Amino acid sequence: MKVLKLSIAVLFIILQVSCASARPGITGEYGFISCSVLGPEHETDIRERVATMARDYGIREFMFYDWFADYSTPVKGAEWKEAYFRRGVISLATIKAALDEVHKNNGRAWAYVQAVAAEEDNLESPSAGISKITTKKGEWYWHPSGEKNPRFPAYLPNAAWARFMVGRWAPAVKELGFDGIHWDTLGHIHGNLAEETSGIHEFLKTAGDLLEQRGLRQTVNLVDMNWWDRDIILKYCEFPYVEAWSTETEKRYYAEMDDPRMGGARGVIAMYPATLMPKGWTQTEVIIARHNEARKHNLVYLIVGDGARRMINEYWPKTVPLNDTEQKLLLQHGYGEFRSGL
Repeated sequence: MKVLKLSIAVLFIILQVSCASARPGITGEYGFISCSVLGPEHETDIRERVATMARDYGIREFMFYDWFADYSTPVKGAEWKEAYFRRGVISLATIKAALDEVHKNNGRAWAYVQAVAAEEDNLESPSAGISKITTKKGEWYWHPSGEKNPRFPAYLPNAAWARFMVGRWAPAVKELGFDGIHWDTLGHIHGNLAEETSGIHEFLKTAGDLLEQRGLRQTVNLVDMNWWDRDIILKYCEFPYVEAWSTETEKRYYAEMDDPRMGGARGVIAMYPATLMPKGWTQTEVIIARHNEARKHNLVYLIVGDGARRMINEYWPKTVPLNDTEQKLLLQHGYGEFRSGL
């Protein structure tokens, strides 16, 4: 009995040390599969695209961008048109093949969901706590702003909206085999920043708890670091994720990730190559500089997607092949730098 107790105690200590030394956050690199390669014509080659990203670039976290039927409907039969432009066709079989290949390569798959969007324009309910996102002028925000025919109305994230969105999206996300939801946002839009901030925080707390009950996890796009809260990110999100649109945001994110209170968490920075490109630089030079700088702050620079391709701007399906210089950078200085920490 004493030997058994001693063995259990030793095992407990080992587990404690292991958990203490493991850094939270992403595992390996971060990439994406977009709606442009989820059509039926790609069902046979989607596995090679995923395998290439995992094998060559060390990607273990795959976000599926615009995979759903529309902003209120996860799937619709065997095929449907992509949600935003309603042009290209998406195949359920291709999605399932991609998810299967992600897991065969020991990766995780994240279902992109626009956290503030819905197809319906009649969901506002004061009694239920659901309200619209309104601008400083008091106008209901529809995205994209200023266009004659905007694509969808926006609702304010809060606890009530989290319950609604998890109920709508989580069953299909779980059934398809995703590991969690990547909640996308549109940045600071609401006229009352304090209400928007507290709402986002309540959304993440509520959604995080509800998703955990289903065996799912979450992260969120904190556009330009709006609504950043270290404690909420560490407790309710699998890893931090920031889409940066200014050098000020980039520097602030680095500083936050360097803070010892982040506990060495690993996260993602999305700052598109064509964004704030210095005069006289090429996109390749921008990629190299941002990739290397992100590495110093426990961050992965999001760039690779849809196989051996990389993004240009915020429309993710618009990619170009990785050139020789970019491939060399990613092959030599990618996942291997983090491997010792896993």
